[in-house]
Amino acid sequence: MEKNIKGAWILQHGQKLQATTNQDFDAISFAGKCGKFLSAISAENQEKITDKRLEALAKANYISPKTEVPAIIAEFKRQKLILPGAGGIEVLGLTGREVLSYTATIFDESDRETYEDAVISLSEATSDLPITNTLAIDYISDTFKLAKADAQSTLLLGSNIGFFDTESISPTEKLIFNGNLFRREDARKINAVLSTLSAVETQNVNEVNSRLNGAGCLPLSSVTTILGEKLFSQLHSIGMFDVSVVGNESGKNSFVTRPAAFSKFTNSIADDALDLAKALVASLTYGMTVSTYYRGKITAISSLMQKLIDGGTVGPATAIGNDYQALEYKGVVKVSPAHGGMFNMKLLKPEVGRLALSVIQSGNITGEAVDNLPGAKVTSYTAPEATRDVCRKNSTDAVKLKTRNLLNEIRTGGLNK
Repeated sequence: MEKNIKGAWILQHGQKLQATTNQDFDAISFAGKCGKFLSAISAENQEKITDKRLEALAKANYISPKTEVPAIIAEFKRQKLILPGAGGIEVLGLTGREVLSYTATIFDESDRETYEDAVISLSEATSDLPITNTLAIDYISDTFKLAKADAQSTLLLGSNIGFFDTESISPTEKLIFNGNLFRREDARKINAVLSTLSAVETQNVNEVNSRLNGAGCLPLSSVTTILGEKLFSQLHSIGMFDVSVVGNESGKNSFVTRPAAFSKFTNSIADDALDLAKALVASLTYGMTVSTYYRGKITAISSLMQKLIDGGTVGPATAIGNDYQALEYKGVVKVSPAHGGMFNMKLLKPEVGRLALSVIQSGNITGEAVDNLPGAKVTSYTAPEATRDVCRKNSTDAVKLKTRNLLNEIRTGGLNK
């Protein structure tokens, strides 16, 4: 497995572990937090970070400044990623792929359990194709020399935490799969899903896919109006659609993208492991469709993004101080006060901007009408994997049955035709 892809899985699994009290995957948890924090504090160019900003970024990413940051900073020093200074640190310039590679290195150089390597390897395998739990146990046991009982426990624990998903296909057998199934554009998998739907459902899914191909990003309400909430829930639960949520004090607003929209320009989980480009696309969509002219409504997205990508500063505008706080927390942009309550903004991760702009320019986001959304600040962002987890937990028995059929078709009939 390529190092950056391995790092991406460690990051994703580490974020899931943050939502649990589990201590069995300590190496993944620590390396994942290191990667997440390194992404938040690093930019493409060498950057000075004050102690105050370091603490703020740690808190924003749910990392304890007192109990966790010292160990993480010590690891960064060991990896020669930072230089200590008076009142702060200096972080080497890093691309996203370099962050992922260092995440994998930190994990590889740790004292870890064999089953931690096993869940990472199985995650990559099941992101390509669902497999049965019997095959998954054999794979873990044979590849990592684990006893069958230990392999079984690893699979059960990994499923419970959410490293991979399970769906029963018989009283004694389950399908193991991963939400990244549709990250790569794969006509066979999509056709396998469509073959299980009615003619009307197929027509509606094709309409949504066509509109997403044209717009890049759509409000969730627009998609559920076409598909209905039940069918959308079924397709969302297996990863055919991504839902990103931007939030503020007035509520949360959901936007839908297709994983394959990003795969037009990238082809692996590593290319947007932290969902930074999706966060930027959702925030920009919000700025283009909701924000008023007087606050700083985005009207020339290509020019604005190109200026940021080239290292320039945009502003001043009132909206900048509000609409991109979620991206500030993730170290994607840096916002600084200007004058008269207005702010300027600089892009710290040009590669994220390039990917986001590619997705936006592939369609016409501004052409989509968005009703009943508050023109207020974006202070939080919920990534697609988290919204999919919620969807699966809240699924009804009928939705779960349909999900099982869809997955089985992907695994068997759809890929064998």
